[in-house]
Amino acid sequence: MRVLWVHSQYFRSGGPETYMFSAGDLLESAGHLVIPFATRFTRNRDSDWSRFFADPIAGEDEAFFREHHRSLRTTYRGLQRAFFAPDVQRCLSALIAASNPDVAVVQQYLRKLSPSVLVALKDAGVPIVVRLSDFAMVCSAATLLRNGRVCQLCVGSPLPWGVANRCVQRSFGASAVAFASMRYANWRRYFDLIDYYLAPSTVMRDQMIAGGFGQARVVVIPTFVDATRFPTARHRARRVVFAGRLSPEKGVEVLLEAFRELSRHADLRDVELALAGEGQESYVAELRKRAGTIPAPVTFAGLLERQDVRNLLAHSLVSVVPSLWLENLPNTMLESLAAGTPVVASELGSMAEVLRGTDAGLLFEPGNASSLAESLMAMLRDPHTLASMSEAARVLAEGRYGPQTHLRRLLRVLDAAIQKDDPNEVLP
Repeated sequence: MRVLWVHSQYFRSGGPETYMFSAGDLLESAGHLVIPFATRFTRNRDSDWSRFFADPIAGEDEAFFREHHRSLRTTYRGLQRAFFAPDVQRCLSALIAASNPDVAVVQQYLRKLSPSVLVALKDAGVPIVVRLSDFAMVCSAATLLRNGRVCQLCVGSPLPWGVANRCVQRSFGASAVAFASMRYANWRRYFDLIDYYLAPSTVMRDQMIAGGFGQARVVVIPTFVDATRFPTARHRARRVVFAGRLSPEKGVEVLLEAFRELSRHADLRDVELALAGEGQESYVAELRKRAGTIPAPVTFAGLLERQDVRNLLAHSLVSVVPSLWLENLPNTMLESLAAGTPVVASELGSMAEVLRGTDAGLLFEPGNASSLAESLMAMLRDPHTLASMSEAARVLAEGRYGPQTHLRRLLRVLDAAIQKDDPNEVLP
């Protein structure tokens, strides 16, 4: 099978790219060919197909909106990508003609590549499977989060709540563009060109259905993790770890306050908190300032290579996922399980979906530092419970979230898209 993989970038910066590269490796290990299409950036991985990549909105060193220099050209191209970009359509059409794919998997194209990728694929007769990495189909801000709380005002509503609340970059203009572009895409029926949506969680599926997308086209296939790539640690440091983007919706401030409460207990004052990841400089500086007032050790590890993240998780006692938003099955959660590291997570969305009914970790009240501190203290003070949770975490990762389970389900959906079948009839 020749699989064309469309994504706004071809370098790893977060969960969507981690999945893209991991799933691509998984497909190729099974004998399939994966053909990338992305925007041309200096940070991209090398590819024989990069000559077909689309021009960036701004410069080749400016992959993210916050990095874009301001100019009339950048503004014009940004608006094109929000609504319809003919240059992207031409580039992708040329790649399709050169590669003759059987099916396409599309990720993160809205506002970065534009719905023109859907038109190019459908004009060439290539079946389209969109893998959902965030809530952008039903929420202008893509997070279903407002003022630190879950917000679902826009889901299924024609009213411009996201504009009224300036949900995108706290900007009226950016919020208006996001809302108008989705209304335009719906009016032009671009989303009708999509054969199937892949939802990593039932939470995502439910939001899509509530947003008006047909249930038959939304298939749940959880993200996967290869536990064989994680070391088995005989000895673990007295450490609690957070691995992910350092940004407000991730709940890092809640974790710091919980760790402050934990550090008030003499028997736990030697426990270290390690924060692995990066974010906007001003926000990270504020986090460092808060951490400096906590009597227990707090370290900022920065952005680590993947194997370094695996080692950090495997040699820590507990991993924390304190997110304030619903999340769409965070990779770091599955990686923690694969490392045999129990997880304490917010009782929200996919995080609750993963842990509820298992012995692989604990759930706490979202945004409640005291609730998180209580969960951490209960685990850290009971080595026998930690050991049994560690074993349960590994078993959960190897079974429900194993790579071969994921590959079988993914191939069934891709085959169904090609054959015009219903994947729900063949998925277990």
